[in-house]
Amino acid sequence: MKRSNKLLRLLFGAASVLSAVTLTLGGCTSVDDTLGGNLVPDNQQMRAGFVRFPESGEDKAKYVTTRLFQSDSVVSSNLSSGYFGSQLNDTLGLRTAGFLTQMINLSEIKEGYFGYKPIFDSAQLLISIASYGRDTLTEQRFAVYEVKSNKYITDKPVAAGKSERDTTFYLNFDPVKEGVIDETEGPLFYFTLGGEDKGPATTAVTLEPTESGREYIQRLMLQQGDYKDDYSIYSIDSLEQWVEEFRGFYICPDPAMPLTADRGEGTIFGTTLESSGFAVYGRNRVEADPTLIQDTLQMLYYFYEGSVDHGNVSVNTAYHDYSQAKEALFEIADAREPAAGEADKRPETARVRVEGFGGVVSDITFTEAFFEALEREIEKANEAEGKDFRTLAFSQVTMSVYFNDGAYDWQEIVPGDGSGNGSGPDIVRLTDEMTAAPSRLGLYTNYKTRTPIADYNYTYESQYNTTLDYGGYVNRSQGCYKMNITAYAQALWNSYMKEKQAAAAEGRAVDLSKVQNRTIYLAPEAGGFYTTAFGILQGMATDGGENNAPIRLELAYNMIK
Repeated sequence: MKRSNKLLRLLFGAASVLSAVTLTLGGCTSVDDTLGGNLVPDNQQMRAGFVRFPESGEDKAKYVTTRLFQSDSVVSSNLSSGYFGSQLNDTLGLRTAGFLTQMINLSEIKEGYFGYKPIFDSAQLLISIASYGRDTLTEQRFAVYEVKSNKYITDKPVAAGKSERDTTFYLNFDPVKEGVIDETEGPLFYFTLGGEDKGPATTAVTLEPTESGREYIQRLMLQQGDYKDDYSIYSIDSLEQWVEEFRGFYICPDPAMPLTADRGEGTIFGTTLESSGFAVYGRNRVEADPTLIQDTLQMLYYFYEGSVDHGNVSVNTAYHDYSQAKEALFEIADAREPAAGEADKRPETARVRVEGFGGVVSDITFTEAFFEALEREIEKANEAEGKDFRTLAFSQVTMSVYFNDGAYDWQEIVPGDGSGNGSGPDIVRLTDEMTAAPSRLGLYTNYKTRTPIADYNYTYESQYNTTLDYGGYVNRSQGCYKMNITAYAQALWNSYMKEKQAAAAEGRAVDLSKVQNRTIYLAPEAGGFYTTAFGILQGMATDGGENNAPIRLELAYNMIK
């Protein structure tokens, strides 16, 4: 307690001295904000500053350039969810998803369980819908195909230094071309989802079997096929043998009933594989009198079980038909990632896109104009103050990406009617744009591998259940996404200064291609690569002034020697 009292006396004493000094200084007729500056070593002197690029929409300088980007090299295998469905709208065109999944048996079915000439009553798809889009009322018809071959796994070469084959697949996986399914044989089952009665809360869907489906059930009941009357495949230690015979399903929208505008927009459903599976119900007969029923039958097969080593492979597929879009039109060839060895001919674009399911995202490249503008800040300070500041240390850098109807000054957004007939940003359209868009965006130095910028360490955020300063969420009060990119900006600037010094030492011009991570990718957050949401946003400034609020950078810094 005495120590605490002493501490309080010291604090009050210091406060008294500070008050006296304040009163004394308050009587001065002039203020010298460099007081004590001569006591700071020359090489440790700093100057704080703030700059905004662009300051207004009238500034046409290209501090960044933006381009569309689309790559099929997005990992689609062994995710926690299987996605299926179609989504059609004026912006996206048609987007279609399906998933392949292995199927495993974890129940030990004893010899004679199926009895004499078992009767097949029904089959159900067990689902646990974890994600879906806005239109769940449009009924969609789905097909369930039998996986005919495991060659997509068994014929895959073992990578150098690995003992097992890699089961990583990408969105360009085509089950027909890979020989996984045979469309000519048709599906095993059909089912519908969506509408008033079969919405996201549905947990079981009764399947409509085809003739092929009934034959498949007979194989499961050991009445036909290579394992006729052979119960060894149902033993608990025959899982590897099981997945060689019953290889799983491919579930997708029925190709014979594609989604069309007259039916609705539709959506893509995501089912949690760990809670999904396939159930078969039936009865067996009394052999002495087949007209009598002996017992009921029930078989349950899982799509994922983490406790086993075989049978957990799943692959999602997604297809995009942008030709069916009616607005925000673009050529997909202008967004596709160039093949290895090909020149990158993607054009710059004023508007950027972000969408999931391997659709089009955007890249942002910091230009020479950005670095030159920062260097001018240093030059102006040195000229005005006779200093020799050499570089910058950022205290905070933010990037704001505005929606089409967003504006730097919210007062410019008018209460329009959403028709698009007004002369400026429209609050009705802006509200619709923000509602349709992903709730959060990520920034990546490598989109395909989900490598984030330093500020967006999503792994840390997830593991430690914390919230990053990065942000990246929709800011509804400002009509934009705002991201804190301080660490990235500092590393970018340091890399530029390093290249500038190397160029000076070698007597050559600065080579911006040697500045590390000068291009970053704007895409859905790491946990939302398969979101059904989408957005079109304002990108770079252009000479034509297509954007009233181009991507804005706000930089608070300290100049140092």
